[in-house]
Amino acid sequence: MSRSTPPNKDEFEISIIGPGRGECVIVHLGNNEWCVVDSCVPRGSSKSVAIEYLSSFKNGALDRVRLIVATHWHDDHIHGLASILRQVPTASFCCSAALNTENFFALVGIAETGGQRNSGVDEFVSILETMAEKTTTPQAKRRATPMWATEHRSLLQLNQRDGCFPATVTALSPSDSTIKLAFADLARLLPQTGDKQRRVTNRSPNHTSVVLWIEAGSMRALLGADLEHTSQSDEGWMAVVKCHHDPQSAALFKVPHHGSTNADYPQVWTQMLVENPIAVVTPFTGGKSLPRQSDLFRLAKRTTSLYCTAPSAGKVPSREALVEKTMRRQVIDRRVIEGNPGHVRVRWSLTNYVTSPVIELFNGAYQIIQQSPAISQS
Repeated sequence: MSRSTPPNKDEFEISIIGPGRGECVIVHLGNNEWCVVDSCVPRGSSKSVAIEYLSSFKNGALDRVRLIVATHWHDDHIHGLASILRQVPTASFCCSAALNTENFFALVGIAETGGQRNSGVDEFVSILETMAEKTTTPQAKRRATPMWATEHRSLLQLNQRDGCFPATVTALSPSDSTIKLAFADLARLLPQTGDKQRRVTNRSPNHTSVVLWIEAGSMRALLGADLEHTSQSDEGWMAVVKCHHDPQSAALFKVPHHGSTNADYPQVWTQMLVENPIAVVTPFTGGKSLPRQSDLFRLAKRTTSLYCTAPSAGKVPSREALVEKTMRRQVIDRRVIEGNPGHVRVRWSLTNYVTSPVIELFNGAYQIIQQSPAISQS
């Protein structure tokens, strides 16, 4: 089937795309209504792949995005989200409640004066500016403030529509305890009087990421963002498992934090997922590339339906010494992006329960096959 073939209105789709600059999850919630999670930008473009993908259907799908979620403000997840909001100003925008603090908005103010270029904060400035432009009606004014995700908060609820299945999107994180710690972290990022102005980066771990639980008719999916596992029962994946109440297990798992061991919590697999779920990993192509071969081997022992959107990171191109020295001075984080981002697409028919999900791989995405102990590509 062509990548530009749209889903039927009774099909539940999850598309996981990356890496470009970032990763993106696009969810069809039935009846040509959509949710976009995070952003992936191809090389040579400033727009998210969500715009390209949804526009390719030529059925108005882009205009029917109902919810846009930034799981956290790391550059490799948020870059390009503002371009989606400009295309779909009617969509609700949601991000972690850990950002709902005066200190974060102080960082946004610094960025507005020109101190932050090409950072997660800078992208957040663009998002808020885009939202503020659409304040001519009471309905638009309500959209000018982000929806703040906290554990077990409903973000979107679509009732059964025109014979189509009901669908809900629920945040399972961050926990109250995590939000409190994040507020303190953000306070430390603010420059003090006399400090040299610097590019602000989120130096804390990914504990404030927004994990999403998707319900579509009888199907469930768990999108793990970059949430990490800690030893504290009220933080990270331990808190997610504790707050989770749906008796039905998820058939698809977007593996958190690019398959890294620091996001691995075995109880997620035993308490929230079906046996042999469809699991998808998106690589990280920064200074420390993920996943490692050992990560893929560990994950392949937990499911026979493991997929990766791209095989590996590219090699850093050779440059003249002066050019390389200048780039190192000006740019903190660099990564090599080759070709179009890989794409794993899964579709279920929710009116024909006999059929299995259709799994399609585009642009170099592949299935992981466990062969003891090496990992091979199909």
